Amino acid sequence: MIITKPMSSLFSEHPFILSEAAICERLRGNDAITLHPTLFNTPLIYDESAAKLLASITHQYIDIAREFAVPITIAAPTWRLDAERVAAADVPPTINRDAVEFVKKIKADSGYDLVYLAGLMATKNDCYDPAAALSVLEAEQFHAVQAQQLASSGLDFLLAQTMPAVTEAEGMARAMIASGLPAVISFCINRDGRVLDGTPLDEAIDLLDDRLEGAPLAYAVNCSHPNFIKADQMNPHALSRLIGIWANASAREHSELEQTEETVADDIGQWTDAMVRLHQLHGVKILGGCCGTTDQHLRAMCEQVLQIGG
Repeated sequence: MIITKPMSSLFSEHPFILSEAAICERLRGNDAITLHPTLFNTPLIYDESAAKLLASITHQYIDIAREFAVPITIAAPTWRLDAERVAAADVPPTINRDAVEFVKKIKADSGYDLVYLAGLMATKNDCYDPAAALSVLEAEQFHAVQAQQLASSGLDFLLAQTMPAVTEAEGMARAMIASGLPAVISFCINRDGRVLDGTPLDEAIDLLDDRLEGAPLAYAVNCSHPNFIKADQMNPHALSRLIGIWANASAREHSELEQTEETVADDIGQWTDAMVRLHQLHGVKILGGCCGTTDQHLRAMCEQVLQIGG
């Protein structure tokens, strides 16, 4: 059995932590793959050939971490597996647990010790529409079932991604914290460094830390270009709590990206430079990719970070 250290040790002992790049987008470009209309890639774990492809992408990311001898976080494909969506879909009610077992097997098969597994959670409604976000109480109640299911599945931490509003982020954080697992809250921000509901990123972090008594393990940003984070303008406390970014390959706004059916990516060198600046100058430890990124983005980051010296 492979045993990893607690998440607190991961952050204290390793200055640089890799994470995965895009998965759904890479699958979407494969004519042999059909993503589920509401659950995206998760039901693929029940199809032998599709599951092999899904696993191969994840193994590709783990292999890069192994090559550079750095830790990596991998998320179980549970992003849209809240109780409401699962009940409405023609899938086994055990799909959350099954998705976790799927990535646990990938980790075991990799034989790499420094793999940390996250249970991924998402908003109830459109993750790019802050007006559709739940209230704090609604979110806490809505997300509690999945948080508890994931917490009982042997994961290292829970990760709420693409949060467009502080209200739902707080409620989801409360449900995650109540599960007993470490919780990381990842916001979606626009190019002026604000959460999509208009709250400056540092204010959002401080607000949740105050209301939740610092209980979230850390905060992050995802589905946003690295240049969207205005680190120089953030207050020191909030910046110290910003642990990671899963960045889009393109600097286009979300509304622009949604209008194109093709994968959009800017110059990989400029993207890598922006990511490494966040790490080197501002202490953002977990670096991964979101829309438009591939293994090439992860490799470029590792090469540059480790060449500079971590």
